[in-house]
Amino acid sequence: MKDRRLRGAPSRTAALLVIGWLLGALWPAAGASAVADPESSSTAPAAAASDVGKPRALKPVAPEPTVSEPGATEQDAADSEEMPSLLPGSSAASALRSQHLEAAAREADALTLHGYELAGRGAHFSARAEFTAALRLLAQALDEEGETANRQAALAAGLTAVREAQDFLAGPARLEADLDVPAIVGGHRTPVVKQFVAHQRLTPQAAIQSYLTYAQEQLAEAIGEELAGSMAMRGLGKLHAALADRDSGTIRAPRPKAMVYYQASLLVCRRNYMAANDLGVLLARGGRYEDARPMFEHSVSIQAQSASWRNLAVVYGKLGRPDLAQQAYRHWTAAVERETAQAGRRPPAAQMVQWVDPAGFAQTARQPPPPPQRTPAARTPGPRSTGWLTAPQRGPILLCQALGPAAPCPICAVDCSTCKCNWYGRGGWEAARAIAWQAYAQGEYVGHARTAHVPQYRLRVDDQLDMIYRVTRDETSRPYKLNVGDEIRVESFTDPALTRDLILQPDGTITLRLLGQVHATGKTVTQLRDELEQLYLKYYKVPSITVTPLKVNTKLEDLRATVDRRAGVGGQSQMVKVTPEGTVSLPVIGAVAAQGLTLPELQKELNERYREDIEGIEVVPVLVQRAPRFVYVLGEVRNPGRYELTGPTTVIQAISMAGSWNVGSNLRQVVVFRRGDDWRLMATMVNLQAALYGNQPCPQGEIWLSDSDVVLVPKDRILVADEFINLVFTRGIYGVFPMVAAVNFSKLSSL
Repeated sequence: MKDRRLRGAPSRTAALLVIGWLLGALWPAAGASAVADPESSSTAPAAAASDVGKPRALKPVAPEPTVSEPGATEQDAADSEEMPSLLPGSSAASALRSQHLEAAAREADALTLHGYELAGRGAHFSARAEFTAALRLLAQALDEEGETANRQAALAAGLTAVREAQDFLAGPARLEADLDVPAIVGGHRTPVVKQFVAHQRLTPQAAIQSYLTYAQEQLAEAIGEELAGSMAMRGLGKLHAALADRDSGTIRAPRPKAMVYYQASLLVCRRNYMAANDLGVLLARGGRYEDARPMFEHSVSIQAQSASWRNLAVVYGKLGRPDLAQQAYRHWTAAVERETAQAGRRPPAAQMVQWVDPAGFAQTARQPPPPPQRTPAARTPGPRSTGWLTAPQRGPILLCQALGPAAPCPICAVDCSTCKCNWYGRGGWEAARAIAWQAYAQGEYVGHARTAHVPQYRLRVDDQLDMIYRVTRDETSRPYKLNVGDEIRVESFTDPALTRDLILQPDGTITLRLLGQVHATGKTVTQLRDELEQLYLKYYKVPSITVTPLKVNTKLEDLRATVDRRAGVGGQSQMVKVTPEGTVSLPVIGAVAAQGLTLPELQKELNERYREDIEGIEVVPVLVQRAPRFVYVLGEVRNPGRYELTGPTTVIQAISMAGSWNVGSNLRQVVVFRRGDDWRLMATMVNLQAALYGNQPCPQGEIWLSDSDVVLVPKDRILVADEFINLVFTRGIYGVFPMVAAVNFSKLSSL
């Protein structure tokens, strides 16, 4: 079997050690028990776990560092620039990829990118679904390539092990001593400890370590060496690490899960410098600086990113190596300057619209459109996706004016999309020509069917939503586990006196004859039946116990009762408003980040959140009312004040809403103030003098306004001078020393 312990990537021993350390925050005795033999293979779980529960001192096995001193990484960084991807690819030659596998990898890249975008906007569960979909797509493509089903089975086993591992965690209602590890293992699909759990005592800590190690190996085995899968697993790791930093409690044991995904990502692709850096950050935040150092060194040896250099400098400082820390800080400064210079390069914008006369337009209709030109992406050998392609380069859009009986004459006008007027200059009317001014002639009053205001609307604070709940009644993928409030019937064909209908109590137990209190929550019907069968063997040779569910999924019924409005406005829904912190609060799942998400993204996030606790429910968010948007116009206008933005609005339109400008206003220096996404203040000055007096058809100062913009129309110099004279002389000097000259015409004049 191929050795998957790669140079610069963590070994299985290190994985066990780090997972055990992370679990130390959950159980004080987590590091006292070994889970499995670190040198064993995942193909022999029984042999690997034969010593589970026995004390063993595991020595840290750090990944082999690729650089001992910060430096000599420029060549590695230069080599990595050959690949037009988010992540440099391996330079090792390998077999060429099939078109089907390449297409699947590119589609997985797209899903992963979308997952990163969703996670950046707070839709963590939607992002997790995107990353998981990318992994499933790659596993399916690899199975089709090899004509097997091993990859999909390994992926399902890995994800199931991660999910089932959290069943060994204690909760508010259950302590570690209350966990029945053999019963929990018996109800799981993960086979890693099933063969010996009945013969020796297994602690919850050892069980969860075995599960997570098994999950890591299965995930790496499922994806092979696909870079797209490595990036998806890195996304899952970063997602769980972010949830751990928030300490929201929405996902149990996020740090151990993040460790599993990071290390699986490195097992798939050892050149994933992002996963190596993030794994180092996770270790360093827990005080494991010795283990974090080789991760950062491995990351900068592949791609000299500024963040990795800075992290490495911090770790060197914590380890008492100021000389290495200073070198790393110098590399960090150089990397920041290089990245800043690269970020300033922008390709020139292409011409999108071109107006033609009717004859030319009719001639182009007879010709087939040219195929879109794509920028060729550099091919890199290796089983990976080149990813992140450039957009196709298409030609300009050709438009022509439509003539008819109601408007037989063409209208000459200026198309401002082709205008080349300067910012403060006049002119532009010389570019007037026949364009498509009117499409409906006498029906122009109904307005044009323009494009949407925005390509996609993103929610913001004070938006009002109506959450509509719908019961899906779809088959669930996981076996149903009994909850508090469920009703079951326990029957015995041997002794009918044992038959009774029972409701699961708030403490999760049921009361039975001869047995008393029996814990039932968290178990499937089959598990509860088998357990009762074993317990009744003390009293009957053949108990013949049958458990029949009478009322299940009570969590769903409770949720429906919470949002039921059929006695009022009707339907099962709840009206919510986006709070100032950008969240909406819903039953069961609590606060969910909504600001910056589109409605489909929020719907996916809500359904993923509800799926964690309640199966069979679907939520559809409907935008009922947008948050009010205002623009403020003041200065030399007739009616200064606050005006609501009911649609796309420009500066000239805002001045019109304020009653037009006053005589003596300085229209050459209209100022627009704006707050950025981080509330920083920005300002621009526009010249509307020539446009408002009809001398410029395409003013570059006619910009679109945003919410809370302030439009200031200042005074002209004449009005400023008039105010100065009024304040200084009329109200100032003359007000204090009045000068009055009176002439008496009834008296004679004197010398």
